[in-house]
This record gives sequence, C-alpha cells and structure tokens, in this order.
Amino acid sequence: MHRKTHPNSMRHALAVVVALSCLPAAAQADGTAQIVRHVEAAARLQLEQQAERMGLTDARISVTVQPPYKPPPPCAGRIEVAAVDVKSPSHLRYAARCSDDGGWTRKVQARARIVADVVVAATDIAPGHPIGDADIDVDARDVTAVADFFADPSEVIGMTGRRPLRAGDLLRKRQLAAALLVKRGDEVRIVARNDGIEVQVSGEALDSGGIGDVVRVRNRSSGNVLRARVTGAGDVEPVTRAAQ
Repeated sequence: MHRKTHPNSMRHALAVVVALSCLPAAAQADGTAQIVRHVEAAARLQLEQQAERMGLTDARISVTVQPPYKPPPPCAGRIEVAAVDVKSPSHLRYAARCSDDGGWTRKVQARARIVADVVVAATDIAPGHPIGDADIDVDARDVTAVADFFADPSEVIGMTGRRPLRAGDLLRKRQLAAALLVKRGDEVRIVARNDGIEVQVSGEALDSGGIGDVVRVRNRSSGNVLRARVTGAGDVEPVTRAAQ
C-alpha cells in the first residue's frame, strides 16, 4: 500500500460558538463582507474540529458562504457567529450578530467541501476475501457526504467485503464485515472472570462471529448453552442479558 500524503496542519478551536474580532477599518465599509469573512472562518474551524474527531489529520476544507438577503450596515464592534444547524457540511446555517449598540443579527447559509485521504480498494476484492495490505491504498477523496469512511488503513486489515468491490472504490463501513474469529462448530475457550478470579472451560461455537459479536456457545462439560461475546481468535466470555 502506498500512502499519499498531503501536509496540512489543523488549527484547534475551543468552542462551538466562535467569536471573532472585527475586521480592519478598511473592510468595515461593507457589512456583508464582514459577515462572509466571519462565517467562513467559523465554519472552517467547526469543520476542522469535526474532521479531527473523525481521525482526518489532513482534511482540505473549502467553504462558500451565501451573503445575507438583507445587507447589514458595517459593524464597528464585534461580530459573533453561532452555529444554528451544522449536521450536514453541504447545508450549514449560522447566525451572525453585531455587538454594537442597536446592532443587527443575520442568518446565513454556507456549504463546505471536504477532501481527505481515506482508504480505497487497490485491487478488485471478492466478497468474503480477508483484506490484506496489498488490497488497499490511501487516496484523496471528496467525503463531504460520506460519514462511514475509513481514515486508518489498519482498521480495514482482516475485514471482508459484503459485496464485490472494485479497484478504486472508496471503502465504507457498511460494505465491510469484521473478520470471523469464531466459526460455527469450532472449539472455543470460554473465559469467565469475576473479582480477579479467572475460570476457563472448553466449549463449542454454535454461531460464527467477529470481535465483539455475541454468539451461542455450548459448554462441553455441562452441555449448557450460553451467550458469549467474542474477545479474540477462539476466545469468548459469557455475557449477561443486561450486558448484551
């Protein structure tokens, strides 16, 4: 796998509501320009925070702000920008308020485009094929409308495709399944822990599952069937109904 890097440092914002100082005097003659500048900066900071939470350390973000329908007078004080609806990068809504005495408030819309390095298929991948390092690549893609991408290639290794994947396809979480660590009919190790005491018994898997899946397991000693969570290759731990 060849990783394509795009150096781009992230700025760190400390609040969802962004307060920005007013523009230089030369720019204050145009209240609309003030709003556009401040909303663009607020949207960019908010999206950079979101990108970092999603593991994107190299996101390239562009923001287009739609000027308010009613142009405001220039603001000599401070303009505060508050997020109104930022669930979708392609449809952002903010409220810009001028802190002058008798100041104004304008609702503004913006749209953003996010391009980032994400995991893609380097080759055609058949359903059920365990994905290896040679099967994937990292490439810059538009992920503005995609929420279930993979930013870290290591998360994909060992997973399998639910359907055929073509070289160049963006890999999405809904398309992949966790690698099966326990298969139906396999002998498994049932490990129960309580107050620092560990008990291990042999069992038989009645279902197949990947890490974190809950499967049925038969205790070979007692013959009892219990529900257990897959913790590793051939390892399970009993779960209670409350924990399921």
